[in-house]
Amino acid sequence: MADHRGARFNDAEDMSDDEALRVAIALSLGQDPFEPQTGGKSSATIDLTQDDEDDNGSRSKPDLESKPAAKDSKSSQTSKQASTASAQASSVSALFGLDRKKMEEERLARLKNKRPALSALESPSPTTARPQQRPKMSSSSYKKTTGPQTIADLLLPESDEDETASSQGSNSSPVTGRMVKAGKQQAKPSEAVQGKAATAAAATVDQSSTAGRKLSGSRPKTELPFPKGAVKKTWVRGQARKGDDITIEEVFQKDKLQLAVLSTFILDEAWLFDKLDLTKTKLILCRGAPNQGEQISNWLDRFPTVRKHLVPMNGSGCMHSKLQLLKYEDYLRIVVPSANLVSFDWGETGDMENILFIIDLPVLDDPDVTRELTPFGEELSYFLKAKQLDDGLIRSLKKYDWTETRRYGFVHSIAASHVDDKAWRTGYCGLGRTVKALGLGTTKTIEMDVVAASLGSIKDSLLKALYYACRGDSGVEELESRTVGKPKKGQQEAPDLGAAEVRKHTRVYFPSKHTVRTSIAKDAGTICFQKQWFEAPTFPREVLRDCVSTRPGMLMHNKMIFVRRTEESKDEPGKKVVSGFAYVGSANLSESAWGRLIKDRSTKKFKITCRNWECGVLVPDGTTTIASSSSPAAAEERDEGNGNGKGKEAMPTSTEDDPSWGVFEGHVPIPMRVPGSPLQLNGSKSPFFFGGF
Repeated sequence: MADHRGARFNDAEDMSDDEALRVAIALSLGQDPFEPQTGGKSSATIDLTQDDEDDNGSRSKPDLESKPAAKDSKSSQTSKQASTASAQASSVSALFGLDRKKMEEERLARLKNKRPALSALESPSPTTARPQQRPKMSSSSYKKTTGPQTIADLLLPESDEDETASSQGSNSSPVTGRMVKAGKQQAKPSEAVQGKAATAAAATVDQSSTAGRKLSGSRPKTELPFPKGAVKKTWVRGQARKGDDITIEEVFQKDKLQLAVLSTFILDEAWLFDKLDLTKTKLILCRGAPNQGEQISNWLDRFPTVRKHLVPMNGSGCMHSKLQLLKYEDYLRIVVPSANLVSFDWGETGDMENILFIIDLPVLDDPDVTRELTPFGEELSYFLKAKQLDDGLIRSLKKYDWTETRRYGFVHSIAASHVDDKAWRTGYCGLGRTVKALGLGTTKTIEMDVVAASLGSIKDSLLKALYYACRGDSGVEELESRTVGKPKKGQQEAPDLGAAEVRKHTRVYFPSKHTVRTSIAKDAGTICFQKQWFEAPTFPREVLRDCVSTRPGMLMHNKMIFVRRTEESKDEPGKKVVSGFAYVGSANLSESAWGRLIKDRSTKKFKITCRNWECGVLVPDGTTTIASSSSPAAAEERDEGNGNGKGKEAMPTSTEDDPSWGVFEGHVPIPMRVPGSPLQLNGSKSPFFFGGF
């Protein structure tokens, strides 16, 4: 493990008094008290509950490096250093309090209260007092030979001759780049020692006041904006705000944001950094590797608070998830949007809308006490581990209260092939497993409405797999329904009755050419579908509906699944009870996003293969009671009776015409007009194809 000298010096609990004195004297003489560190992977970790700065943001500037003395003046310099050392030793003695009896008492007290040492980037929760410890010395007075070890080090300037290189052996190595000189003259050793003593005294006062707050319990709890979780539309310029939308500024709260872990498929770096304050906020930016890794440009090298993290792709596909972990002083915000980190996805160009899930988790009162994660938290941790994010960051999730996530489910797709137990945790298998775990499973008919900004080469097998998963199936039902082998010559393939039933109760919302051409944008570069896929005889064309936004002129980049189940009411004859849930996340309707389950012929093991990284949240939506004549099945029969079914055009309506959609009211905004007009092979009601053709 790399030898973090700053951590060794600051962690006085692990250093003897003589060693501390030796280090202080060596530093005051401009000498390196530790042996040089060789290259290798940085072991610094991120703790989501850490303080960004231990001394309220005030840190001493680094002393500029002294130039080596000429050979002919060595003797005089040695003499001066010897005399200076004697004077400085007394100053350092005052700083460290070299009263042997008192020091021994302090050492015994520390041993009694000692807990496992924190890593270089970790510190106790800001909501509780720090344990008593020896005042920390600034680590800026020695020359760094490795990358910055703490966020405070990252913010310190360094000389032009001391360019810090990021570790080549880590996917999450700090991007440090070249820094500028402090612009101040080098402080004299005695002044530096005096400054350290003042800092130590201030830290002692701060510790005392913090301890008092902990004992009295007088520190008020932060009022969380989203303690129960919510689903919001992204704000769009020019559209009226109705309380169901949110801006990127409201999501980030950059004045309070201490750490952001952001994932995105498309990135506008300049736009993103305008939304953050990188003098206050550490940023870990996740992109796909290796093909997309180069999209994180070298322009980032000038930002010492930014880390690149390249997510393993394990083959073709893309890192498409948009997960955000946002750390504030007293809580952790989890955001799962469909929006990339670009201006148009967050409504700033006034022509595109997205959707997101957001929840705030309070930090636990005692940072030493951790709780077991909820199923939501367990799956989120599993996803982060698969992304190979820092272990310390993942462990620190247990320092937050996850209670309010119990009603939700976190679902994901991990780009790789997964066998046996791992197969049931990701892709549509993971979706079905989560539906069942939340008590939402059923063997009865459901209505499934899918909103997608991109469509793949869809076949009935994918529709069935997704439909059965939304009923709580693990993936086996669709697998066992597949026909084995091809029909013999002269024989027709047996009709897939299951596919016909699924098509009847499934609608997929995608914009028509007319909807795109008459929108504010007039074009749709990030809405993708290929003509040859739609024209293929295996494509279930009848399920496609025109995606028309309830906000005039908007195009959608949403990825959503609405599921409704209707049953006879036991308490009110002649009425039906509708229950439902929604998926909100990054997954479009494609096999790359949701995977495909097989049973390996040689090993006889189940295996699912996903090509994309995706994630989303299942949001249960309660129940609503409707008249039997207003059920989804009855509405479908009315459409067919009026000649509006089976591919014939039906004008978009509102949810008022189908009260079963009321199950989502107050839980999940419905962004599109339902049920929507069926799309056609030709004409203005054909789908919008990539490139506008």
